[in-house]
Amino acid sequence: MTAKTTTKKTESAAPKTLKDAAAAGTVRLFRQRKNGTLRSLPYLAPGTDQRTQAEAVAARRDKGETVGTIAEDLNLSVATVRRMITNLLLAHAIEAGEHADRYTPGEKKVVISVVGEDAA
Repeated sequence: MTAKTTTKKTESAAPKTLKDAAAAGTVRLFRQRKNGTLRSLPYLAPGTDQRTQAEAVAARRDKGETVGTIAEDLNLSVATVRRMITNLLLAHAIEAGEHADRYTPGEKKVVISVVGEDAA
């Protein structure tokens, strides 16, 4: 007779910080519009293709190129280029801990900002 071995399943602990949760993809980020609806915001994790592209666009912008010039060169819309820069700024803010107070370990949704909310 063979002994049956059992493995103890350990539930993985929820990430303790918003930065870790966003990088792991366990939390979704949102901006609340004035009418109360939510707009999903992407997190550009370090090392991803999206992050690399956004950093390249931001570097060109920092060198003085206009958003329109970058968009035309990359065959993208101006809005897409603006969004790439904005999403990169959000990623930097999360990594700097600016929105850490809005996250509780185990949460699945985090409202990053509310349109019309007074900046403190």
